[in-house]
Amino acid sequence: MSIRFLKLIRHFHISRCLRSYESDVILKTPISDIRNIGIIAHIDAGKTTTTERLLYFSGLTNRIGNVDQGDTITDYMTQEKDRGITIQSAAVTIPWKNKKINIIDTPGHADFTFEVSRSLRVLDGAVTILDAVAGVEAQTEKVWKQAKDLGIPSLVYVNKMDRDGAGFGRTVKEVVSRLNTRVVLVNIPYFTENNEFKGIIDVIDKKLILWNDENVGKDITVKEITENDGKLYDELLRCREAMVETLGELDETVIDNFLECDDYLKVDTSLLVKSIRNLTISNQISPVLCGSSFKCIGVQPLLDAVVNYLPSPLDIKAPKVISSRKNIEIQSIVNSTGCLINGNKNLTTALAFKVINHPNRGLMIFVRVYSGKLQPGSTVINSRTGEKIKIGKLLVMNGDNPLEVKYLSAGNIGVVTGTEEISTGDTLIAHAVTKNVSQIHKNDQTLKLLPIDIPPPVFSVSIEPTTVADKRKLDKALEILFKEDPSLKLSFDEESGQSILSGMGELHLEITKDRLVNDMKVNADIGEVSVTYKETILKDIESIEKEENEFKMKLSIYSFEGELQEYVDFIQSSKDFNKETDLHILDTNTGVIFAKGSAPDAVTKELEKDVWTFNVSYEKIINSILSGVTGSLQMGGRLARLPLQNILIYIENYEIPDIKEVTSVSDLVKVTRFAINEGLDSLKDSDYTLLEPIMKVNTFVLEADVGTVSQDLMSVRNGKISSIEDENEFNGENINWSKDQMEKTYVPFDHTMQYMKENNGSNKMVIQCEAPLREMIGYLNKLRSLTKGRGIFDMELKGMERVNAERAKTILEN
Repeated sequence: MSIRFLKLIRHFHISRCLRSYESDVILKTPISDIRNIGIIAHIDAGKTTTTERLLYFSGLTNRIGNVDQGDTITDYMTQEKDRGITIQSAAVTIPWKNKKINIIDTPGHADFTFEVSRSLRVLDGAVTILDAVAGVEAQTEKVWKQAKDLGIPSLVYVNKMDRDGAGFGRTVKEVVSRLNTRVVLVNIPYFTENNEFKGIIDVIDKKLILWNDENVGKDITVKEITENDGKLYDELLRCREAMVETLGELDETVIDNFLECDDYLKVDTSLLVKSIRNLTISNQISPVLCGSSFKCIGVQPLLDAVVNYLPSPLDIKAPKVISSRKNIEIQSIVNSTGCLINGNKNLTTALAFKVINHPNRGLMIFVRVYSGKLQPGSTVINSRTGEKIKIGKLLVMNGDNPLEVKYLSAGNIGVVTGTEEISTGDTLIAHAVTKNVSQIHKNDQTLKLLPIDIPPPVFSVSIEPTTVADKRKLDKALEILFKEDPSLKLSFDEESGQSILSGMGELHLEITKDRLVNDMKVNADIGEVSVTYKETILKDIESIEKEENEFKMKLSIYSFEGELQEYVDFIQSSKDFNKETDLHILDTNTGVIFAKGSAPDAVTKELEKDVWTFNVSYEKIINSILSGVTGSLQMGGRLARLPLQNILIYIENYEIPDIKEVTSVSDLVKVTRFAINEGLDSLKDSDYTLLEPIMKVNTFVLEADVGTVSQDLMSVRNGKISSIEDENEFNGENINWSKDQMEKTYVPFDHTMQYMKENNGSNKMVIQCEAPLREMIGYLNKLRSLTKGRGIFDMELKGMERVNAERAKTILEN
């Protein structure tokens, strides 16, 4: 029987299973029983393997997919199957104990950080998976911090406990010290006398749970732990004591209950569960579990922990909501049916957080509904553009398998089809009862949810159609890819006559090339990966005025170093604008500010009315100006025609003739572009300079290798070292707290803990430095050579910095 036929059978089974519980789980599940969670971790920690087991044990599939065999549900792209890694985040919906769990399996590779960050925007909780051998790794720390910055609570699952070198206690200690969190051990590993991992000790229910290898995780033995179990009982008692003490520091009801019974093992189980849940949701603790997903050990307790400890949409704070209308106060609260905005129970809001192009179904927009109810075939307003859009069917996706649903209510994640006018980060506004938007108040039509920041691309390749006939197909393919992945950018180099495709990393661009050539069958010549540079100006240009067909524009152009937001704060005292409504961020470190009173009087008066009566929407007017700015800056500077960055455009005022009657504001795009071009043309060549990407680099090496690696970073990599410190102290703000907390956190005995800190030059050190990306290409192989394969590093973009004349000359020559 062919593999293709087996996959077709599996696809049919999944579709049938989905339809079998549609009415009970998908539509009728109350919002309090929904869990929107993400699986986050470093690459190869076992995210996709764990997700496959969650699908299987929930009853959604009848066999387990494996990464090595390329038959997983969530990794359905050809590139994911071939490489054994997750590239696109995938959504699955599973039932568990009368609850509905929406799971997003996210990538672990650093090149796909944006894929993780946009998924985090719509999650209520997370499962952080750790490799028990590798412990807390660099990307784990990065994603953990992203989640915590968004207030997302997480439980920790220590995976791969069956591997040689697995260390549960060491990993838990690293969680405390490096992720800066208190932990509560919900379960701990159980090993047989020959040191084989066979099950877990349930600390809360005081049971030993064993899995039989012969029945793929379903043959389970559960045994009550009593005083007759000797060491097993003693270990349970110590873990129970640690749990009660940790919870008691933060929850007085736990201490009160303990004082009544004076026995750690008799503290009320339901009270412990309630306390862990409350403290997890408030981000005061992180529950820790363990298992081996590949061997199907510990997966069912993980599902229990998700529904017991992670929040429902009712347990989280209301999302931040803003409006492009000035002086509009927005009230957003969470009530019994989800988010309630401005007290309007009929207002539906949904955030589009991901767009994919399916070969058979076309564009599919993944959305999280925050308020109201989204219905298929209804008209919605895209608050970014102000346009009314007719949507098609609504789906719930399980990897690559769709299920059509009658509606998506608040708290749910699903897919919108039937339109190409929605992009990542757009907020959709609809009416919860009717399928048209005529009854939605004007002020509610401009609401925006949770803005998604798009990081700047730092690697580039040249890309050209092989023949003139291939150009149209290439343009269409790129349009699809840009819709799916806003972190990809395209620019044009006038000097070479080449189009330049930019992305987040070498692998990111390699995958993009693979999709273009192999999936989309595009004939194109794609160059080697190189570093992305930008240009900027060194002088400000004040009050440029331009007119085109009676459309008038007056603006100023400012250049700055550092962060855009810092510069905006700096000039706010001298310029009259409101950051909340007048600042528009076009790209990283590039923005547009509208001065108060910059709009024509007719527009200002119209905004004060309840109903907008002009033919052209206010959003269309603003977007036309922004398009003009973007077009001018993308034309590039004098040195190499590279796009301009670190620029702030200040719109002093603009005029539109016959605003009440006009049906097009395309001339507003032109007059904006002409004004900026005129200002830039007034500068000399010496008023331009290059910007290059500077990376924040953390290199993890043994103490004995510090000297050799530091010398290479400073001389060959042109790096500036800021610190060299012990890895255990490399923890940001609360080093002393986390170190003390780590030392007093109880964990079961673990042979690998002796390697956390050894003598004789074997302490793990972290070298922090800043270095140009150009010199960091190919660094991993050199680092392995210098450290005999023991060194690792991670890096992230610090920003684009101006270069001196000598370095600019070197870069341009290359």
